[in-house]
Amino acid sequence: MDDESRIVKLVSKEGDVHEVPLSIAKMSILVSTTVEEDDEDDDDDDVREIPLANVKNEVLVKIIDFCTHYKQEPMTAISTPLKSSKVENLVQEWYSDFCKVDQKLLFELVTAAN
Repeated sequence: MDDESRIVKLVSKEGDVHEVPLSIAKMSILVSTTVEEDDEDDDDDDVREIPLANVKNEVLVKIIDFCTHYKQEPMTAISTPLKSSKVENLVQEWYSDFCKVDQKLLFELVTAAN
């Protein structure tokens, strides 16, 4: 079964479960490594549950939205030197709007990305 049709369940810190195509979930190195290790251990194609104990549900939802959109419309590369100090002049509108969140959530998104 290919990664497009396989589903994984990502579980947030609060226990909320999100079913996501494996191809999107594997954009995360943590998820990709977990899946590869699990594939080595057994040969079944069961839906896997991957706990993300340090990721709040609100953050996980945003990450899934970002990865899903990125898969459909990759963000254009930001050229350097920067031609503007405004993000809306550097990337597509969707990505610019994605960054318009409160500072705490933005910090949590950056932390989760690491």
